[in-house]
Amino acid sequence: MWTHYGNASSIIFPAWEKAFAAVINHHLPSVKDEDLRRRMIKFVQEEMSHASAHESFNDRHNLKDAEKQEFANTKIIHRRPGMTFWLGTMVSIEHLASCMARSYIDRWGTREGRDFKLFCWHAKEELGHKTLALDLWDYLGLSRKELRKIARVNQKYVIGFLLSYTIKKLKEEKLLWKVSTWKDLAVCFGYVGFKIGLPMLRIYLPKFHPNNVDDSKYVTA
Repeated sequence: MWTHYGNASSIIFPAWEKAFAAVINHHLPSVKDEDLRRRMIKFVQEEMSHASAHESFNDRHNLKDAEKQEFANTKIIHRRPGMTFWLGTMVSIEHLASCMARSYIDRWGTREGRDFKLFCWHAKEELGHKTLALDLWDYLGLSRKELRKIARVNQKYVIGFLLSYTIKKLKEEKLLWKVSTWKDLAVCFGYVGFKIGLPMLRIYLPKFHPNNVDDSKYVTA
């Protein structure tokens, strides 16, 4: 159950991390604030590292075909990285990634093993740069109302993919007919809803900013 959920997350990461790096690189020349520019450059470096690490994970776990589909889905972003919609997509999904990061560290942050440590490292870096996308959005003077519209589209896409992929793999394994599987699904969906879905809704608040949540306990080594 949770293995499929984690695999679904890793399938998404390489394509979208590289797409968001392209969005930031597009906007970099128009940013004059030196601190924001420094953070943007660091963000791109981190996103490319995340993409590379999860490409290796996906290769080890036979997830490359599904990964290729996500790369196909994000080609349009690389063609037009300057569209406001794509920066809004980045803001909303980076916020969602922060919610996922907290839930991962809470549940598996102390686990040993290569794959657990990969996801924990990624989660901490997501929380470390959680403000970058929104700070760029605000720096460019873009509409918070428009951001909330974009968020509804993209958060639905990501959550829908994670849950539908998990169910699809359980169906392939012929486990959906078991009562225990549906109990596990209820626990999984409940956890995702409470630990990710509810915190995700903060983006719709008028004064939303990622720094309104103190994540120091998560990002401290």
